Parts: sequence; structure tokens; C-alpha cells
Amino acid sequence: MMEKKRVLVCSVSCWNKYAASDTFPLLLEGYGASYVANLYIRNEIPDSPVCKNYFCISENAVIKSILNRKIKTGRKVFAKQEEAKSSGDEFAVINRLYQNNVNKRRYLLLYAREILWKLGCWKSKELDAFLDEFKPDTVFFVMEGYIHLNRISRYILKRTGAKGVGYFWDDNFTYKQSNSLGYKIYRFFQRRDLKKSAKMCSNFFAITPKTKKEADEFFGINCEVLTKPIDYKDAQYEKPQPSLPLKMLYTGKLIIGRFDTVKLIGEALDEINKNDVKIELDVYTTTVLDEKMKSELSPYVHILGAIPQTEVEKVQKEADVLLFAEAIAGKKSKAARLSFSTKLTDYFRSGKCILAVGNEETAPMEYLKEEDAAIIASDKEGLINALLQMTENLQLVSDYGEKAYECGKKNHDKEMIQKRLFNVLNGEK
Repeated sequence: MMEKKRVLVCSVSCWNKYAASDTFPLLLEGYGASYVANLYIRNEIPDSPVCKNYFCISENAVIKSILNRKIKTGRKVFAKQEEAKSSGDEFAVINRLYQNNVNKRRYLLLYAREILWKLGCWKSKELDAFLDEFKPDTVFFVMEGYIHLNRISRYILKRTGAKGVGYFWDDNFTYKQSNSLGYKIYRFFQRRDLKKSAKMCSNFFAITPKTKKEADEFFGINCEVLTKPIDYKDAQYEKPQPSLPLKMLYTGKLIIGRFDTVKLIGEALDEINKNDVKIELDVYTTTVLDEKMKSELSPYVHILGAIPQTEVEKVQKEADVLLFAEAIAGKKSKAARLSFSTKLTDYFRSGKCILAVGNEETAPMEYLKEEDAAIIASDKEGLINALLQMTENLQLVSDYGEKAYECGKKNHDKEMIQKRLFNVLNGEK
């Protein structure tokens, strides 16, 4: 084996238990913390021991630097082992300017974000000093829809001469998600920007086979499929033994059409539970719902507060059914068409029955159907039928829990996934 390479990962959020995704830390766990660096652009404090070298470019500071060029926009950050939460001030700015999926995309704000980053002073002596000190051999980054983050990644590649490894985990390059004019104009600039990044990469990964197929065709490349890994080393699986009333669980945001899906599930629950309570849904989410939205939900849907990633596994163990929810119809139904929710691998490892509700043409729904790893529904009628099957045949719930677990072992085992990644990072492929 060749000498281990130094790897810099560029991401939106830092690596802490409150971040939306823990994919990168899990992928690089065991690689060697001193060989890993993470550059991120949210004003957060990391707590992951997987990395010893963190650098933050604060969006808030970049915006302020437009008027005050002396503001320090980048800094080295040290991981905290206590609970690390995000800065409220930072997210107040981000929510006003950048939150574009809760109700509808506001493309003028997306354009404004990119203009602000273009005008701001994200290049700094602090950033250069960090790069010169760490000396990355490989830069591993998501091929993002965030043009400003892609620009930062390309700057790092040019300055360091490091090898570029791109990761496709969302649809940021096709015109297949929407027919709106604003979307198509913005997507034009995203596609053009991603082509620049692709030219600077030696290797590519894709989150699903469907993502690989479309990325390969568009960019003329050859991706390897790489998903969030599942550690089965010390796993001891026990087949679920569910009982009525079934407890269904969802942990995640209710954006990009997911609220409407949960609302529809609630209507189906009203039908199923009209004589006796057979199944209820608990929702742990960071999404703030107003009173009107809450009033639209079934009494069998319980909206609960946010919980850290460290507690998710505990509540999953207490559930009978885990809900995977995406938009079913309308403009938002194809938002996840090439993505693969990181919660699915968590679901597989839990060995609980998965109820997957969404557009059947998206990559995760296609995958679950092909692997027969979940009970699938894509409309209200299908939902009612799925819920009836589960409540009237508890053995089905148990069997699909086992199918989910076996799907994870076959396709997402950590040792297999990391071997694939480390070979590329170290230049062995």
C-alpha cells in the first residue's frame, strides 16, 4: 500500500452531531484524524474526532466583508468534545437570504447569494496559511449546486496542486426537476460551473446507480457508486416482533414537499384508525410549523422537537416502522430524483420495516423497490393499502425489517465502502 495521502474535504456544514449529514465523518472514520482536514462555510463548531484540522469560512463574515474589507472571514477551528451547536446569528442571516425550499424556491435570493459571495472576501491570508500548513494531496468535495463552494474547491485545487475527487449526491446538473423559467436559468449557471469543477477532478463518486448513470452521460466520466457506510462489525440483529398499535417514526426536516406527504399520511391514518387505533406516527423535526400547518395534521401524527443524531438510534429501536418520506406529486416531487437520503442507511442498520412514500421515479424509491427493501406507496390509495397490510399482517412488518437489514449488509457494508474510497484517495485507483 502506498503512503497515506492527506485529504481535505470541502463541505457546507461542519462535522457535528447537529449537522444534517454525518456521511463524510463515517466515510473517513479510521482513515487517521491527522491526515484529514475539513473546510466548511457555516458558522458552526465541529465535534467529530475523525478530523483534527478544521477551517471555517463564515458566510456572515463574507457578506459583511463587502462593506468592510478588513473583516476576518476565515479561521482555524478546533473540535469541541462537548455539545457543539450552530451560531444563532449566522443562521438568522442564512434563513433570511438562503432558505429557498420551505415554501418555494426564490431564485432571486439564490442569485443574490452567489453575487454576495462573488463580491465578498472569502480568499484570505488565513485560508492560504491553512492550505500551506496542511498541504493536501487530495481534495474530496461534493459536486454542489452551491456555485460559491465549488469556486472555493477549485481555488484550493489550483493553489495546492492536489488531486480532485468529485462526489455527486444530488441532481444539480439536469433540467428534469422542474419546468419553471427561474429554475432553468439558475440550473444553466450550475451546470456550467460544475463542468469547470469536473475538468479538475481525476476521480468521481456517485450516491446511487441512477446518479452515476446520468452524471456519466452528462459529464463524460465514469463514477463509482459510494453511499454512506453501515458498520455491521458489532451488530447483533434480532428480527422485530411488532404488536398493535404500531409505532411509526420519522426523523428529519419537513421541507421540499415532505410536509404535504406527512399530511397525506395523516389522512390515511384517519381512515385506518377510524374504529381502533392501529398505527400512529411520531415526527422528530427541526422544521418549525406554524399553528395553521399543525392544525392540518391528523391527531395520529405527533410533531415532536428536534433531537441530536446521537439519540436517533435510540428512538428508532423503539419504533416498529420507519418512514421514508419525499414529495409525492407537484413541482417538488422530483427534488430528490438523484439523491439518496442518508437516513436510509440508518434505517437499514436498524433492521426495522421501512415505509417509503414518494415519487416512484426518484433514485431512492427505485432503489428500494428493486431491492425489495421497503413497503412502497406513491399516492393516498397506495398508502391506505400499505397501512392496512402492515396492521393486518404483523409478520409482514417483521419480514420487511429483515429485508432492510440484509439490503444494508449486501450493499452498504462499511469495510467494503471504505476500501473503495480509500483506494481512490490514496491514488491506488
